[in-house]
Amino acid sequence: MTGTIKTTTVAGKTYKVWSDFIQRATYAESEDGETKRIHGGGYLSNDLTIRKAISYAFRTGTYRK
Repeated sequence: MTGTIKTTTVAGKTYKVWSDFIQRATYAESEDGETKRIHGGGYLSNDLTIRKAISYAFRTGTYRK
């Protein structure tokens, strides 16, 4: 069961972000279709925190839009 899908931009790329309530985690999917878990054991809701987590998981080098 997933939550609402949001979009955010990191380093010029658009990512889809959603929470999985069964696994208690937040996931992100890149424009290329690559999906990664960006936070486990809870949910992220703040846009800046989501962008920082995406930057770390996808190794973009920056979390700016």
